[in-house]
Formats: sequence, structure tokens, C-alpha cells
Amino acid sequence: MDELGREEGLPIAAASALIRVGHNLLVLSDDERQMAVFDAETDEPGYLIKVMKGTTPASPDERADHKPDFECMALFAPFGRFEYGAVLGLGSGSAPDRDKGTLLTLTADHSPEEPFEVVELGPLYERLREDLDDLNIEGSAVVDDDFRLMQRGNGPKGRNARVDLDLAAVRHALDQRDPLPAESVTGIEFYDLGHVRGVPLCFSDAAPLPGGRMAFIASAESPGGHLGSSIGLMESDGTVSFNEPIDHEMKLEGLVALVTEDGRLQLLMVSDADDPDSPSPLMETHLKL
Repeated sequence: MDELGREEGLPIAAASALIRVGHNLLVLSDDERQMAVFDAETDEPGYLIKVMKGTTPASPDERADHKPDFECMALFAPFGRFEYGAVLGLGSGSAPDRDKGTLLTLTADHSPEEPFEVVELGPLYERLREDLDDLNIEGSAVVDDDFRLMQRGNGPKGRNARVDLDLAAVRHALDQRDPLPAESVTGIEFYDLGHVRGVPLCFSDAAPLPGGRMAFIASAESPGGHLGSSIGLMESDGTVSFNEPIDHEMKLEGLVALVTEDGRLQLLMVSDADDPDSPSPLMETHLKL
């Protein structure tokens, strides 16, 4: 387990989304307006890229009310005007001012470059609110011809769900700098992931795997705090083939899944430290596929 710091000496303290692009690890926090970029192959300090205008207030109460609430990222292979691909970060949609995304172009060396582009998620999220109470998008992944969103069903009326969007429609909107379209939704499937001490496990991120499979993480939270997390696998037909609780007190928030040369599944995960002075941890584990 490592700690995520940044070159100014301040920690990334609320890590909520993680992807790997080449040798780079990209980290978004739910309350900052910057992306942290780290070299996964060295211990050198990272650097920051602006991903949304403005600043987030320092006080905890104001911070919660005005944070962009970035909860997930997705990697898009080259398409349209993105010669080397792009990275899309999404707000959760859990409040009206959290209906924005941020889009960054990738360079030949797999680095995200400034400036960012704001992506309007409002039309899509309004469509999802027709079927999803307490909208709270916490995971995203490009899987075959779908762009998948994972609904975290931890609200009073919430249910876990996988939302499938037509990937071609999403890429067209991004290429044309248009809002993500409501009509890109092709299906919604609901899930029961079990419980920890009577509290339901709810999706907190997902990552694509070869063959149309996905890895995912889930966590159980009550008003009293975090109770536990699980690691799971979803097959290409949408069925959950594996979902096991882990013996760890930290809430798993961001996920990268890679298949190693010996056929194992390498998982990299980040967690929100819930303390602005404490770096978020970066964790690693391996599973047999």
C-alpha cells in the first residue's frame, strides 16, 4: 500500500476515481477540480492538471455543497478528433450541480493534456432519473460496444444498477462537443450485491476486462460510517460470477483491473481517507481468473 501525494506537498485526500493509461496513473478526487497524474513505474511525485473551473471552498460544510463530486473515469480508445484517445471524468449526478463531466485529450505518451473540455451530462442524467431514484453514478467503463455506468444504490430509495449506453452515440457526442444524449441509453439492469451487517453493498467503481467482462468494487455505508467493501466480477452477459467481501476497514472507491502475463487479475484501488491532511491510499491485490 502506497500513499498518494502531489508535488506541492499536499496530499490527494479524497481519491474517488482511478485509471491507468500506459505508464500513467490518473487520480480524481470527489471534491477537487484537478486531476493528479503519477508515473506508475517510479516513486517520483505527481503533478496536477486543472479539470474544472473555479475552486472548492475550504470549510467542510461548504466543500460538500460545492464540490464537483467526480466519482468515476473512463478511458476511450482513439476516435474522431482524439488521435491517441481521451479520458472522461463524470460527476455523480447526486445533485443538480453535479451534472458535469470533464474530458481530457491524451497525447502519444499517454499523458492527459490541458485544456480540459466541460461535458454536459444533464440530458442523460435527467433521462436516468426517470428510472433511477437517488441517482448516484459511481463507476464507468467502456466494454465492447457499450459505455457502462454503475449506479450506487445507497440512497433511501436507491437500487444498484448497470446502465448501458450506446458507445457510438457517446463517442459522436464527445467528438462534436455535444451533451451526452438521453437517447444513448440502451438498457438498465438492477443488482442485489448482498449485505454487510444488514447494510447493502453498493457499486463504487468498475473497470473493463477482456472478453466483455468487468471487475467492480462495492461498499456498505450506514449513517454511522463505512462497514465493509467487496470485490466482484461481472460476466459479459451481466451476471455477477464473483463477489467477495474483503477484510479491510477502508472504503474502496476507484479501481483499475489488469490481466498479468501469468493470467492473474491485478487490481489497483484507491480510497477516500476522509481527512484532508491524510493522503489517500493506493492498494494492490491479485486474483486468479
